[in-house]
Amino acid sequence: MDAYSVLLSALVARPTADLYSAVAEDLLWGETAVSGTVLKHGSLPEGLRAAALHDIGRTQAVLRRDWQDEVGQVVGTSVPPLERLAHDIDPSVRELTDVLRRGEPAEVLSWLMGTYVRHGSGILARFRAFRWSKGQLEGLVYPAETEVEQLIAVDRQIASLQENTERFLKRAPAHNTLLYGPRGSGKSTAVRGLLKLYWGEGLRLVEISVGDLIDLPLIVEQLRVQPHRFILFVDDLSFELSDHRYQPLKTLLEGSLTARPNNLLVYATSNRRHLVMERFSERPDPLDDDVHSWDTQNERLALADRFGLTITFPTATQQRFSLIVEELARREGLADRGLLERAVEYARWGNGLSGRTAQQFIDSVKAENS
Repeated sequence: MDAYSVLLSALVARPTADLYSAVAEDLLWGETAVSGTVLKHGSLPEGLRAAALHDIGRTQAVLRRDWQDEVGQVVGTSVPPLERLAHDIDPSVRELTDVLRRGEPAEVLSWLMGTYVRHGSGILARFRAFRWSKGQLEGLVYPAETEVEQLIAVDRQIASLQENTERFLKRAPAHNTLLYGPRGSGKSTAVRGLLKLYWGEGLRLVEISVGDLIDLPLIVEQLRVQPHRFILFVDDLSFELSDHRYQPLKTLLEGSLTARPNNLLVYATSNRRHLVMERFSERPDPLDDDVHSWDTQNERLALADRFGLTITFPTATQQRFSLIVEELARREGLADRGLLERAVEYARWGNGLSGRTAQQFIDSVKAENS
């Protein structure tokens, strides 16, 4: 009875709770020899196939036992069921649960293999957005699903980014992309907004900090065999001249002896056009007769050139800033004759002229009126 109580409590604690859906979840989202082999080769060798069929058959036999009745007979009293404990079950989990209940092992295995080929396995099959943290991928349960419609006066930049992304999703040639411009100009929003637009077409977003770029080879190998299309998103990319963390990024952009996967691109944002901070004090002496003294310097400064596409977001002049404020005010139904003058004053005493400042100003006006 104690073991039954522990099992019941464990099932209730899971997002998908009952016994069948818990097993289905593990089969779908667990990393196994079967899922790994299918993703790499598209099929199973006969020995592994036989082992998988054996294990599925044994699992179905356990699931189909009437545990409630058996335990009740042993303890001499009724016990709660292990079914109908779940809510908000993922559609794929629900479908596999039905197959496990009624299908033969061969049918279950065939369903699983087809799902691995289409959707991958592990957390990469479960989530749409990820963060690389402490040496591993973390699935984001609640990703920031920004909308590009929020951005104003950058239609050409958005169109260029979306066109490149659509080519990528269609398996056509597409470019690693650098989005360059002042802070608050909408670069990060433009990239994050792609997820809501294209996740249904197989797009996935992986956010990587500059400090974790050293792990790029590990990240790439995890994503290589997955069926989705991944954008590696590096926000606010820049380096000091003595910083060597740019090397893995340079290798990925340029290619190396190891084939670069065709299912991923790098999208990076930066406030620096050349990505590397350059100081006059760090430049080689022009009177030095060492002909190679500029080689390393030029290699680092040319990092931005290795992105196939550079999209420049414009500086928000007062005219552009006023245009953004007017449009945001129109969308929010704000009618104030002195609104533009207040907005410019707000920017002057705040974070300067930018799309972000314009949104912050509108939010403050809304708060005043609430």
